[in-house]
Amino acid sequence: MRIRRELQERGVDEALIEAAFAVLDVDWGEAVAAVREKRFGRALPADFNEQMRQSRFLQYRGFSGEQIRRLFRPAE
Repeated sequence: MRIRRELQERGVDEALIEAAFAVLDVDWGEAVAAVREKRFGRALPADFNEQMRQSRFLQYRGFSGEQIRRLFRPAE
């Protein structure tokens, strides 16, 4: 999301942005987990305040709210 927003601010055509993201083969769930683990370690946060702190960090890195929620959702 952050990259998309920066491209839009620089005047890149929306169709070009969409085309570029369409050809990317990125597992965003895996990417968000890797960024969180690199910064905070393997264990998921035990309390709500720490989860919110980590969520803000990930949002700043450009991950969507849904991607972050899936990361912290307990395994079903």
